[in-house]
Amino acid sequence: MILTLLAVVTLCAAADASPGTTAGEDKLDLGTVAQNAAEVPRYGLFELRLSPKATFDNPFNPDDLDVHADFTPPEGTSMRVNGFYTQDCVRKVEEKNESFSVTGEPYWAIRFSPNAEGTWRYTVSARDRSGTVRSAEATFLVTPANSAGFIRRNPRAPNLFMTENGAPFLAIGENMCWGSVTDYEKWLPALGNAGGNWIRLWVFRWNCGLEWTAEDQRPWDSGQFGGLGIYNLCNAAKLDMILDEAARQGVNVMLCLGTYGEFTTGGFFHEGMWDTNPYNAVNGGPCAKPEDFWTDPKARALYKQRLHYMAARYGWRTNVFAWEFWNEAYPPAGWVQEMAQFLKGDGNRPAADPFGHLVSTSYGKPEIWNLPEVDFTMTHHYGEANVADHTPVVMADARQNRSFGKPHLMAEFGLDWRSSDDKQDPQFYGINLHNGLWSSVFGGNAGTSMIWYWDSYVHPGNLYCQFSPLRKFTDRVPWQNGPWSLLDAEPAHSDATPETWRDLAIAPAMTWGKASTTDFVITPLGGSGNAPLPGFLYGPYKPDLRVPLVFKVNYDHSDRFALRVNSVSSKATFQIAVDGKVLRETALSAVPPEDKSVQPEYESTELLPEYNSYRATFNKVYDVEVPAGEHTITVDVTDGDWLSVAEFVFAGYVSNRYPKLNTCGITNGTVALLWAQNAEHNWRNVRDNIPVSPIPNCTTVVRGLADGDYACIWYDTWTGTDIRQDTAKCAAGALTLTIPPIEKDLAVIMQPVAAPAQ
Repeated sequence: MILTLLAVVTLCAAADASPGTTAGEDKLDLGTVAQNAAEVPRYGLFELRLSPKATFDNPFNPDDLDVHADFTPPEGTSMRVNGFYTQDCVRKVEEKNESFSVTGEPYWAIRFSPNAEGTWRYTVSARDRSGTVRSAEATFLVTPANSAGFIRRNPRAPNLFMTENGAPFLAIGENMCWGSVTDYEKWLPALGNAGGNWIRLWVFRWNCGLEWTAEDQRPWDSGQFGGLGIYNLCNAAKLDMILDEAARQGVNVMLCLGTYGEFTTGGFFHEGMWDTNPYNAVNGGPCAKPEDFWTDPKARALYKQRLHYMAARYGWRTNVFAWEFWNEAYPPAGWVQEMAQFLKGDGNRPAADPFGHLVSTSYGKPEIWNLPEVDFTMTHHYGEANVADHTPVVMADARQNRSFGKPHLMAEFGLDWRSSDDKQDPQFYGINLHNGLWSSVFGGNAGTSMIWYWDSYVHPGNLYCQFSPLRKFTDRVPWQNGPWSLLDAEPAHSDATPETWRDLAIAPAMTWGKASTTDFVITPLGGSGNAPLPGFLYGPYKPDLRVPLVFKVNYDHSDRFALRVNSVSSKATFQIAVDGKVLRETALSAVPPEDKSVQPEYESTELLPEYNSYRATFNKVYDVEVPAGEHTITVDVTDGDWLSVAEFVFAGYVSNRYPKLNTCGITNGTVALLWAQNAEHNWRNVRDNIPVSPIPNCTTVVRGLADGDYACIWYDTWTGTDIRQDTAKCAAGALTLTIPPIEKDLAVIMQPVAAPAQ
């Protein structure tokens, strides 16, 4: 389709037979500028269409032909909105097949969303190599509407979002990264009806991608790719259709504009695409190697051209939540800042996105998260079917990322990065999904943890029901009355007798990367401080990531410390030392023994061709004795590549007077929220029919509220109903909260019995 359109452009230029383009040095002419309506609702779509006579080589390159409009509100300053080249597109659905085709003649469009009522004025301008022309001024009327407007950061609650009309926006949703329009017409209503309001969608090679190598055509492609700087208009129209459906269902969309596989080859999922990437010099691009993409001037200019087109075409939409530059790539901070400034404007040039959508990327490091142009932080976390419960992982991740003073989202999570959650949860109980949703919001994030397996787990398991109780509960919370801070709540305790001791098993919350903290205080109450424990321990093969871990412990009695090693890359020798004395040194190898009669220590191993190394699954525990009292335990990988840890186990460390209860909460000083979860109620125990012991009544002390009487309304997070209401008194800044018996988990909102005087 792109090739056909370009042929039309070229023929028109040569023959001077169409209002679309002309060749040579013909005078630029805007032609007729048609508007879609004389009046539109506030935040609705006002669209202009025109087919200028102009001289250009590439209609997608604004340096060849720049088309834009200046819109002036009844009061205030004008806004420049860029136009874009396009063609109408028709979708055809036959049984399970979906196809797209262009129709009519190509044209330029300018899409605008007015943010104020009244009469607006506008002019249209165009510039090509022959000069600049400007239209006469015209007007249109903006009428009242109920739209909340664009999503922004909340200045009164820095860790949360809000809409332009001042309403809070808590992101409740999931990944929904690729599929046909027909798929989205099933998925989006199901999510929206359940109270979901957020999805993440990838715009890349096989889903709505605009730019790719022309020769890399696949049977399932919508339209055709045209190479660097030439965009697939059928895919562009497909994205419009998906965004239209999302808007109808009240769902906001984070557009992820690329993925790490564009810079790799091979991969576990065969996701590597560098061999066909149009930026690859082999395919005529400017980059001899993937890392050149971040530094090459032509590559950066072409990426900005694509951002220009995306912002011009989709920027008017209030349900475009944010631009996410990359999925799991590692762009330099300078590159992220440059592209964010291109979208937002930097004082020297107008913003490509005058509507001011939020901007982020993944992965990020502190030097990226601290950029003022980056609006929120994100992480991803997956287990290898070794994380029994994401609750502590999400809680630790949320605490760590609050330090940046921005909203935070765990934008992907799942039980196993290698396969869908239905493999571990074939009955579709959705327990890990449930716990991830509630621990994220009550842990202080700006929305739920976002499950990855939307098409193979959430939809076929009809797990949208997990979103509804949370949406119902959060709708009663005065989020706009911030700021909100983490709730200071003592570990829940009881007077159980006799006192006994149980193991403290901590699943790592941090995935790949260098640990920012290496010293951890492990409390006998069951805590590990605010920093997440790393899931990977690196050896000398990765010196930039290698750091030893140090645990400060206080054992009531002599017992053991253990690692449950999940996997090993190539080989890894680790040491465990207590107070500087090495008590264990173990060498683990992922390589099959040469002597076939030797039984390897691992459960299984496989050769990964993309890394030319073996990776083995061990799933074994390695321990040492620790005397009673205060000690320092050090864990270090002294030789080899890396090993991953499923759990750090401190045996006999926690008193039974502190029940197996995970709690997290937030407060604004007037209202407090607390979520309490029976730690035994996790997907693995339920799947394996391991009995889950109900937790009897226990108490906690909450601090940070003003003195007075509080209504404590307890909520069943599975049925979405209030189950009881208690009254508690806060005196001298401390409120003693009695927690009811818990089989699964409960939530409570604590609010003043009488509203304070205004």
